[in-house]
Amino acid sequence: MDTLHDSFRYVHVIGGFIGLFLYWIPILSKKGSPLHKKAGIYWVWLARLVLATAFIGVLMYIPKLLAAGETPFSHPNSYAFIMFLGYLAVVTYVVTIFAVEVLKHKTDVRGLATTFMKSIAYLSIILSVWIIFYALFYKPDTMIVLLALSPVGLTTGWGMLKYMKGNQVSKRAWLYEHLGSMIGAGIAFHTAFAVFGMSRMFDIGLTGALAVIPWILPTIIGIPASIIWRRHYQKKFKEIAA
Repeated sequence: MDTLHDSFRYVHVIGGFIGLFLYWIPILSKKGSPLHKKAGIYWVWLARLVLATAFIGVLMYIPKLLAAGETPFSHPNSYAFIMFLGYLAVVTYVVTIFAVEVLKHKTDVRGLATTFMKSIAYLSIILSVWIIFYALFYKPDTMIVLLALSPVGLTTGWGMLKYMKGNQVSKRAWLYEHLGSMIGAGIAFHTAFAVFGMSRMFDIGLTGALAVIPWILPTIIGIPASIIWRRHYQKKFKEIAA
């Protein structure tokens, strides 16, 4: 079991590092260009591999904890962190699927509202509510991190359901949804690197309240970037005043 777990971890780490660099090719390249499309496709499939290995790796910790007599309710500190990582893996997976699917249904938004797409949107919301409840009720040591990032699932799921209703004012709503989703996925990738990668490569030594910084810094940067990028294209297409 340990050998299998190590294999998943190695695939996850190597894929994650490659994904960090590959992510910026479609972000910085001309939108709609062959390079943008091809690099984007490669990144999405790599992201799915990284997220799958992360989720499976998290699940493999649970039998060990149960064997030691630790349950999610008796030992919240043992479960809160891995539960949160599993939650982030699922929500990021949902975002990457949505980012691709909106491109496939640019002219028929309602065609996006399949049972599967609605289900993963509701799953994102349910998992977010669970993490918030778990943090507030059981108060693990990582409660601040859980509460700071758990609303991502709510906004992701709610935004997907709202978009799938097909009541968009802008003809380019698909573009804004695609960009926002990809930036959201990028935030998750860079958060993982900031928390795990940088802490191992550089001895930053953040403790106490400062230890939260790597968890929230990519979000603090990414959300304003998403808003600025959206306004850039809205001005470009004259949907808002320059």
